[in-house]
Amino acid sequence: MTKRYKEGILPFKVVATDEPLIARGGLILPYEMAKAFKLPKVIDEELPKPGSGRGYKPSKFAMPLILMFHGGGKKLEDLREIKAEVSLRELLGMENLPASCTIGDWLRRMGEDGKGLLGLGKVNHHLVGEVVLRNKRNGYTLDVDASVIESEKEKARVTYKGEKGYQPQMGFLFEAGLVLEDEFREGNVPAGAGAVNFIEKCFAAMPWGKSITYLRSDSAFYQAGVINLCFERDKLFTVTADQDKGVKETIKAIK
Repeated sequence: MTKRYKEGILPFKVVATDEPLIARGGLILPYEMAKAFKLPKVIDEELPKPGSGRGYKPSKFAMPLILMFHGGGKKLEDLREIKAEVSLRELLGMENLPASCTIGDWLRRMGEDGKGLLGLGKVNHHLVGEVVLRNKRNGYTLDVDASVIESEKEKARVTYKGEKGYQPQMGFLFEAGLVLEDEFREGNVPAGAGAVNFIEKCFAAMPWGKSITYLRSDSAFYQAGVINLCFERDKLFTVTADQDKGVKETIKAIK
C-alpha cells in the first residue's frame, strides 16, 4: 500500500494504529468552554465540600453530568458511556470518574438541606454573567414561566394538571438562550405565587452594565404587583390576561 501511495496511484496513505477512537470527541468543546469560564473552580467554591479530605471535589461530580447532558444522556446510567471513553477522559484530565451510583448519592446529598441548590444557583449566576458580559447587547428580554415536572416520588404533590410532580419557576434571557434564575417549588404551588419577588431576583441577577428591559409572561403574572413593578422600573412588558368579562369591559372603555 505504501509503494502504490508513493507512485501516486492512491490519494491517501493507510496507516494501522492501536490508538482507540473517540466517539464523542465533540464533548471537548463544552468542556474547554467551561474551563474558560472557570466553571470547575466556581463549582468547587460554591457547592458543599466533601465530607472527608479523600472525597471527590464537587466539580468531579458536576462536570461528568454536564458532559453527559451535552452528549444526549438523560439518566445516571448514561454516565457509563462517558466512563467508557478512555481517550476522551485522558484528554480532559478526567481519569478518575466517580461511579454513577456514587454521583447519585452526591446528588441526593446536595438536595437534602438546600445548600446544594443554593450553591448551584450561584454557579449559574457566574456562568450567565460570563456569557452576557461578552455580548455587546445591554438590554434583554425576560421570559418567565413555570414548568410541570412529573414525578413518582412519594413526597411529590399533585399539580394543577392532576398528576404528581414539581413546578419550578424559571426566568429565561431570551436573546442569550440562558436560564437567569430558577426557584424549585412543590407541584401544588401556584405558578403566580411570589411573582414580584421572583422578578426582582431576576433584575438583581443581571451583571453590572446589563439589564432587563422587557418582561414577557403568561396569565400567571397578570397581577397588579407585577404591572406596578414594571411601571416603577420603567420596563416594557407583555402579560397575557384571561378575557373575562371585566377585562373585556376595560378594553371597550379604551379610546
